[in-house]
Amino acid sequence: MRDRLSGKLRLVWSQGKDMSEAIAFEVKTICRRAAEPIQPGEGVKTQLRRAWENLGRPPFWRVRAGWYDSAGSWSASAVKDFQARYLAMLERERRRAVQAKAIEAAKGHAGEPDFVQLARADYQDLVQRIAALEAALRL
Repeated sequence: MRDRLSGKLRLVWSQGKDMSEAIAFEVKTICRRAAEPIQPGEGVKTQLRRAWENLGRPPFWRVRAGWYDSAGSWSASAVKDFQARYLAMLERERRRAVQAKAIEAAKGHAGEPDFVQLARADYQDLVQRIAALEAALRL
């Protein structure tokens, strides 16, 4: 399971639980986090559908089984697939946040000249000052 704050995988089964319970808990946590953000008054069906969409549309019965904590007998490949889908979802969220931040930064600087134009203006100002100094020295 990926810890949201540190971004590192942690082993749920090392917390002293039975292995099938730990697997079911991990898949349940993945399903619940994939359904976020949850609005007040939202039904479970809507949350299940959002988790299914965010996880890249795996077989719906797997999302439902994970949601209701009955994924303890899944194969290792199915659990790895769910973990990979969850990590891919987190990566998509990270990329969207970076893109949104870049868009906001671009909107904030829309009326200002870009750095190239500022550098060009500074260069032309320096050239004019140097020309004025050379003209003053020639007199």
